[in-house]
Amino acid sequence: MKSHSRKIMAAALCVAALLALAALASAEIAQKGTLRVSFNGQIAPVKLPRSEQAPVSVQMGGKIKTTDKSTPPRLERILLSINAHGVIQTKGLALCSLGKLNSVSAATAKKVCGEALIGHGNVTSRVSLPGQGAFASNGSLLAFNGKVNGRPAVLAQIESGPPLPLTYVIVFEVKKTKGTFGTELIGTLPPIASEYGYISAFNLSLGRSYAFHGEKLSYASASCPAPKGFPGASFPFAKASYEFAGGETLSSTLVRQCKVKN
Repeated sequence: MKSHSRKIMAAALCVAALLALAALASAEIAQKGTLRVSFNGQIAPVKLPRSEQAPVSVQMGGKIKTTDKSTPPRLERILLSINAHGVIQTKGLALCSLGKLNSVSAATAKKVCGEALIGHGNVTSRVSLPGQGAFASNGSLLAFNGKVNGRPAVLAQIESGPPLPLTYVIVFEVKKTKGTFGTELIGTLPPIASEYGYISAFNLSLGRSYAFHGEKLSYASASCPAPKGFPGASFPFAKASYEFAGGETLSSTLVRQCKVKN
């Protein structure tokens, strides 16, 4: 009987732990009027050194919709901010130029800029074409290390398939900032991204390990900001701001947890 009770208790604790993890991984939602956006993301691995940087991958994603099913205003910019305990560095990493990615397929982009590849993802758009009604269009995303106007950038090439094949590039300027969030990715959407509809969801994963002159490096690295004596910490992992035509801006901040690696 006692053994049965212990099994029930263990199962209950497992369920509670899973629910807690689900809550931590859930999206944050912001809304003004009928316009609603969500933001989700995570860092991997969650076990990190307390005071040294270790290689990580960073995943961020979001959704845009309206509660009354009307068309949202045009999304003009996405600002993605990453906690200051995370570092992006490109020492010795190959560069890709915007000109090599414009109007080429994803396969060609990989061929000409594969050494600069730093991430991947996808973009979903709600598209309306005359005589066809509205439908979802999914596009693959490849992220490359680049420079635009002499400044560090993430070049996100999106390629969508039939019935509306499109290829375009979202340029994310990479800026160092002070305060809680030490790195900011500022993405300006080209007009073609909303010419036939609007972006309804996106997902972006960044992370790559590479070698330079025998040194092992990582595009993204992080530490766990836990005070001495504590096994882990909760921290503001990332923040997203969505800027729409007409001046509307919605922002959301994600709080995540890390554990100190022994």
